[in-house]
Amino acid sequence: MQISSENYITVLTEQIKNLTIENAQLRAHILDLEAKAKEASDGKTEEGSSEPTK
Repeated sequence: MQISSENYITVLTEQIKNLTIENAQLRAHILDLEAKAKEASDGKTEEGSSEPTK
């Protein structure tokens, strides 16, 4: 099946929009997790690394 160049561009444009939205959602989620991690670590006086383990 052959796809027209206009349709191909439309599909790619839609994929870019979806990925851009997903990227923004993931960034917001990361910022939320970082804020929660900071809240959890506030008040602790441990001298260990501040890097969370993955």
